[in-house]
Amino acid sequence: MFINCPYCRSLVTTDPATDRPPPRCPDCGGPLGAQAEDSAAGASDSPTGSAKIDWVNDATAGTATADSAPASGDEKHALTDSAPEQIVSDVSVGAVPEQTAHLEEDTPSISVSIPPSRPRITRHAPSFVRAPAATRPRTRSRTAIAVILALSASLCLQILLADRARLAESARWRPLLEFACDALSCDLPPWREPGAFTLLQRDVRQHPTVRGALRVSATFRNDARWAQPWPRLQLSLSDANGRRAGERLFEAREYLGGSPEQAVLGSGETAAVAMDILEPAPNIVAYDFRFR
Repeated sequence: MFINCPYCRSLVTTDPATDRPPPRCPDCGGPLGAQAEDSAAGASDSPTGSAKIDWVNDATAGTATADSAPASGDEKHALTDSAPEQIVSDVSVGAVPEQTAHLEEDTPSISVSIPPSRPRITRHAPSFVRAPAATRPRTRSRTAIAVILALSASLCLQILLADRARLAESARWRPLLEFACDALSCDLPPWREPGAFTLLQRDVRQHPTVRGALRVSATFRNDARWAQPWPRLQLSLSDANGRRAGERLFEAREYLGGSPEQAVLGSGETAAVAMDILEPAPNIVAYDFRFR
């Protein structure tokens, strides 16, 4: 059978033959059976009422008391008066560390669990838009791509320059060709747009002093984006019946009265026409100017 130790509450095995517990608890050393009753009575008679008893010293004291003769009344009072000091001394010397160690072993440890901090939520983009991992740069591939681009640009430039005479007639390509030729010191053919010459004033009348002659005067302007060479002037004369009596193309030196000072007429510039011609037929009443 088993009994509970009144001090440490541990199970103690009793003697199978006599069914009595051992004299002392094997765990805490506390007295069991008759010794437990004597110790409890001694503790209750103590003035301090302390429950802490040195079981080892108490056993020695009990043995000594049993062997010795009963003390007188004065000796009993002396022993009673000195009991608190002896108990405190005995407890402070040997009982407290052992009992404290035993209590520390029996007391369950309390662990305080601190909840972990919430992990920071990181939002990732979908896998199909995630940036690829950095790869080792391929120097050779980049060099090859740069060489290919340079050769392609050079080829395109050569095509532009080789066909610049035809491309220069296009208002779309001419600005690019002018930029390239300024950098490479090449020449472009002049811009030709006869329809951009605007006739501002014109007049054909009889010559005041020469009979059978006509005096022609006109003013025109270059409205093109670029300078143009001097145009050729086409003059047509008709009679009263609407029949064409004469027609001719005049060069710049003819309708200007001499060679022009500059080879081209700049954009927005004007020029004056003044010349005398022979009347191809009498009764000329209509005329027409065109630039070629």
